Amino acid sequence: MVKKYTLYILILMIGIPVFNGILKWLNIPTYDQILETMLGKPDTSNIFIALIITGILIYLIIFGISKPQKFFRKR
Repeated sequence: MVKKYTLYILILMIGIPVFNGILKWLNIPTYDQILETMLGKPDTSNIFIALIITGILIYLIIFGISKPQKFFRKR
């Protein structure tokens, strides 16, 4: 169980920089550019809001991946 989540975190750590590079190459706005557009220039309150949004997204990505597998099990 722990190895499974470690693998997810490792994939995120490797995949995010590669994915950001591909998005910049295709001229698609990246996550940080979207946050700057929504919240404006970074200051203390905007950074706190961005951290909360990012934390929620990471939580949903990591713990939301394993839940759909329960529905596809044979009974």
